[in-house]
Amino acid sequence: MPTVSETIDIGAPVDEVFAFVADFPERATAFIPGLNRISNVSTPNAAAGQTWDYEFNWFGLVISGNSRCTKLERPSVYQFQTVTGNPSTWTYRFEPTDTGTRVVFNVEYDVPQSQLARFAAEGALERMNRERAVEVLANLKGLIEE
Repeated sequence: MPTVSETIDIGAPVDEVFAFVADFPERATAFIPGLNRISNVSTPNAAAGQTWDYEFNWFGLVISGNSRCTKLERPSVYQFQTVTGNPSTWTYRFEPTDTGTRVVFNVEYDVPQSQLARFAAEGALERMNRERAVEVLANLKGLIEE
């Protein structure tokens, strides 16, 4: 399974950054490019087992499915999996620093083999996903540090 991992420092306390990412799955549409919608969130409080539906535009391929929070360790780890649609695991790790919070963002994903030809090569797709991960973190930083 290919993996993309990126890191960024955000000038805000770790509790605040964690809450921004984990407490409201619907908020992810504001910082994850291509995430069109989050709906049908199963519970109002973030917790392992919480589920929601999503629609994601992955470089022109629209994928819909269901996600489930698989790990929530406040304020250090938030993880969820896309259970249906295109399987993936998204992990955010939050570490306090002297000036705020370091966020380590990791995504493991299946490559839909039927779509691979659209991207010319798996290496090109991985490069595009890495650029998307950098964009996710830059958007997150911008929203929190406003």
